[in-house]
This record gives sequence, structure tokens and C-alpha cells, in this order.
Amino acid sequence: MKKEDFLEILKDYLKKGFSEDEVMDILRDYEEYFIDGAIEGKSDMQIISGLGSPKEIANELLSESNSKNTSKIKSKAEGILIEVKGKLKRYSNKFKINLNDKDHAKSRKKTRLLQVLITIILIPIVISIFLGTASFALGLVSSVVLAAVGAPFAVSLMSVMPEVKLVVIFGVIAYIGFEILIWQLFIELIKLEKKYTKRYIRWINTNQRYINASIQKEENDQYGGDLDE
Repeated sequence: MKKEDFLEILKDYLKKGFSEDEVMDILRDYEEYFIDGAIEGKSDMQIISGLGSPKEIANELLSESNSKNTSKIKSKAEGILIEVKGKLKRYSNKFKINLNDKDHAKSRKKTRLLQVLITIILIPIVISIFLGTASFALGLVSSVVLAAVGAPFAVSLMSVMPEVKLVVIFGVIAYIGFEILIWQLFIELIKLEKKYTKRYIRWINTNQRYINASIQKEENDQYGGDLDE
């Protein structure tokens, strides 16, 4: 194989994942290998044997490029997530009650208002999720019952029609696999619902403690003011 053939084959493989400019830059780099090798007195075949096959080179370069692109996308996504979390935290801090602040009573009212608004918004969503989960569970239970009822018919069908035995067996295996997958999804859904329900309850309880402390502080301040008078 000559240098021209090597570079032409490499070019064809590189076109699958690189732009024309990137391909030309890579080819230019590898052409320099041949120039350096020729200066050292090496033949094209000796240089090619040292470089490896064009396909392997292209696959390695494509793999490195994909890895870099994935890292960039991941970093960008993480950056956006951090920025969104920061904005949400700054916004939620506006509703947090600072007991050392003179206006903690106003913050308390804002927090109560926020709790009411979020609860009103969440009620229909929670009801929909609950009904959907219940329907999903009912469907899963029904499918298990149908499978149990249909099992004797499948056995009798195999005894009457032996030629469908293989089809029935594969059908049963596929059905069992599908059922296992669906049940796993259902369990993950329940875990997710449980997780966010706990978070909401924790958020309500935390805010309520601050509200109660704010009320108590306000009463103590008023009581202290009355004593001073």
C-alpha cells in the first residue's frame, strides 16, 4: 500500500464523523508522518506498519471525538442544572423566615401564602398521579389474574395441538419478561412518589416550625414591650 492509498482510505473512514475541514487537518498531520519517515529513509510500507490500519486510526479518533463531545454536553447540562438550582434557591430564600429580622412577620405571611398556593397547585396533580398509579396497579393485578386463568388453556392447547407448543412456550417466556419489566417500573414509580411526598412533607414541617417560632417571638416581643411600659 502506498501513502496516497493509505490517506485516501483514511479519508473515507474519517468522513463518517468529521467535517471536511477536520478531515483535511487530520490528513495533513498524517502526511507529515510520511514526510518525517521518508527523511529517516523509511518506505511507505514501513511507515504504514508503524501507524496501523486506516480503519483502526479512524475508529480511535472518532471514539476520542465522541468522548469529548459527551463530556462537553455533560458539563453544559451540569452547569445549567447548577444555575437553575441557584436561581430556585435564591427565589425560595425570599420566602424563608429570618427570626432575627424585624420583618419576620411579613416573611411568615409570605411563607404561608406560598404553602397555600403550592398545595392548591399540587392537589389536582397528586390526585391524578394517585388515580393513575391505582389504575396501573389494577392493570398489573388483572394481567396476573388473566395469566393464571389462561395457563390451563395454554396447557390444553399444547396437548391438543403439539405444533403450537414452541409458540406457546416462547409467548409465555416473553409475557413473563414483560410482566417483570412492568412491575419493576411500577416499583420505581412508587419509590419516586414516596421520595417527593417525603420532601414535600419535610418542607411543610420545616416551614411550620419557622412560622410557629416567628409567632412565639412576636408574642414574646409584645409581652416584653408591655412589661417595659
